[in-house]
Amino acid sequence: MRVLVTGASSLLGGRVATALAERGDDVTCFQRRPSGTGLRDVAGDVRDRDALLGAAAGHDAVVHLAALVVPRAPWADFLAVNLHGTIHAREAARRSGRFVHVSTPSVAFHDAPAVGVGAEPADYVGRDGYARSKAVAERLVLADPPVPTVVVRPHLVWGPGDTQLVGRIVERARAGRLALPDGGRALIDSTYVDDAADALVAALDHTTAGDEATGRAWLVTGGEPRPVRDLVAAILAAAGVDAAPRRVPAPVAAWVGRTVERVWRGDEPPLTHFAARQLSVAHWFDQRETHRVLGWRPRVGLDEGFTRLRAWYADHPAA
Repeated sequence: MRVLVTGASSLLGGRVATALAERGDDVTCFQRRPSGTGLRDVAGDVRDRDALLGAAAGHDAVVHLAALVVPRAPWADFLAVNLHGTIHAREAARRSGRFVHVSTPSVAFHDAPAVGVGAEPADYVGRDGYARSKAVAERLVLADPPVPTVVVRPHLVWGPGDTQLVGRIVERARAGRLALPDGGRALIDSTYVDDAADALVAALDHTTAGDEATGRAWLVTGGEPRPVRDLVAAILAAAGVDAAPRRVPAPVAAWVGRTVERVWRGDEPPLTHFAARQLSVAHWFDQRETHRVLGWRPRVGLDEGFTRLRAWYADHPAA
């Protein structure tokens, strides 16, 4: 199969592209900077419809991971990348024949615990621009799909080389700026990057007419919920950081996050209200239907993942 992967310069996008190539697929990576995968790269921006359609020409499927994933940006930027970029990817897929769209569980976050639930409707309408734009995009993708389409919502993807979750935790701990709402008591799911990549490959294999997986969103996690404090402690131990996060009452963290959002002048405030609330409430998911329909199960446990992370930091002491 010839597959176009958008956003392959990201941690997950690169793993997906590599996994597809390793099993024999002909993969093209489309993103703004080199993917680092060693595969065929086409430089471009998903906001550029013609560039994306040109890159997808002759392919059989599109796996769309490209997104603007930042704590804060102008709403117009979120729309341009996360919505209009998805519209372009969907059109490219219509010409190719298959579509896998990568979404996020945040599209269904309503400032309340989500315990043992499946993929609820993508109806987030709050202040977080990333979650809101991804919710709009997911609804569009699932509204009368023109080709067999599967939506996957991986939750808290992490692994060696991660500059988002792992990198931010380590950086803030080293700077003495890491604080956890309620001391990190909330029980949450996470997903090791190889498991998330395997799930996306499985989703692609189910993009056939009439398949039970199509036209729906599927939650993907490692299925080992743990308290936030335990996840953070394991990440810091793997990175060799001896620093204990400060404990902040959840209401205070939420208030601080909202206040910081108002006064912070940079692109990445140290805390947002949305992040504070997500770290304050439990969210772990029922994976039984995902496993059955996609024929996928995670194969890298948390402890094995942390062992790999520790080995990566040993090889990259400056990271």
